Amino acid sequence: MIKISHELPLSLLEYSMDWNDYEYCLPHLLDKHADYRQYFLDARERDRFIIMDNGLFEGVTHTTQDLLDKIDLIKPDIFIVPDEWNDSAITAKNAKHWLQYKMPMRTKLMVVLQGKTVSDIHLLYKQCIDLGYTHFAFNHSSVVYQELGGSENALANQSVGRVLLVQYLLSQNIIKEHHYIHLLGASTPQEFTFYRDAVPNLINSVDTSNPIICGALGIKYTEFGLLEKPKEKIEEFMEENLDSKLEDIIFNVNKFKEFCQK
Repeated sequence: MIKISHELPLSLLEYSMDWNDYEYCLPHLLDKHADYRQYFLDARERDRFIIMDNGLFEGVTHTTQDLLDKIDLIKPDIFIVPDEWNDSAITAKNAKHWLQYKMPMRTKLMVVLQGKTVSDIHLLYKQCIDLGYTHFAFNHSSVVYQELGGSENALANQSVGRVLLVQYLLSQNIIKEHHYIHLLGASTPQEFTFYRDAVPNLINSVDTSNPIICGALGIKYTEFGLLEKPKEKIEEFMEENLDSKLEDIIFNVNKFKEFCQK
């Protein structure tokens, strides 16, 4: 069963234990919001499973020392090592570089599978296996997906392309049973019905703020899912009181779970 986590604004953090199977931490918010920082300190005390991001999607460039300090503070179960959009060479270099740092006993390192072509990603996966990595992530907006999807709809290509990339790597027997596979973000919620139905034991976890953002904007998922994706990011709602939007948000959270979990 795919474990789900939705990044939440401050006004909704109290619902995380009910809505989320684990916690997904955006490290730059630990400094920006005292309540956010305290929430994750408390989550560690409660022994919640925590994945910590590296800031790339949010456009935040952390120093290595800053990330190390935040890892030491929160002690996540997984830390996603810094990657570079669509660049397998820099991502591989970073993956090797981060192996020199001493992690908390519980913390595993995860690599995002970046690249401009399927071959790039295939090679990066193999390189990281050789380095000893067992935790891998697929982002939701790789340039590779546009070629794989093959349609004029970029959003549809993102969803179909990630599915096709996962299928290809499975066919090449490079994804192993003992690998931890994470899906970073969601272009459309309906993408996840494939993993739910076709490969139910493959994907370990997904993080996405999509149900929250859509609900905050008054957009409710249909039975099919979504045909358009809002451009807003969760940080734009971080200090907003969303009590008036709670009904739509809860509807989307429950519907997303249906797309992911039988």
